[in-house]
Amino acid sequence: MQEFLKDNPTVISQGVQWGDMDAAQHVNNTVYFRYFESARIEFFNQIDFMDFTGEGTVGPILAETSCKYKAPLTFPDTIKITARILPDSITEYGFVMQHFVFSEKLQRIAAEGMSRIVCYDYKNKQKAFISSELRKKLIS
Repeated sequence: MQEFLKDNPTVISQGVQWGDMDAAQHVNNTVYFRYFESARIEFFNQIDFMDFTGEGTVGPILAETSCKYKAPLTFPDTIKITARILPDSITEYGFVMQHFVFSEKLQRIAAEGMSRIVCYDYKNKQKAFISSELRKKLIS
């Protein structure tokens, strides 16, 4: 597992909540998208890409997301959720992030996801170019 985590710059750990489960007694499919979001936001915080409401008006916006479910999660469990940029995915306006949800109880990946992010100018309500400063942070 250490090799797996080493390749992911952002890893957060959290418990599976009882309320995450549905009538089928496993984590509901929609919850995985919240898991991805939590790791994605942590990544953005780490590179200072979340301050788009003050002086800076450009920030991330989710354009697309998907999930491949590999194994059902159940309560109780502790999961590790990752977020990383796929380097070849960086374009002039956005990039793709890859996510994994690793189950401590199952000792395996429970889900794999993708998020396509676009840089967005919230003041002018339009997509924006990735700055050279942001590009350096995304590559490193």
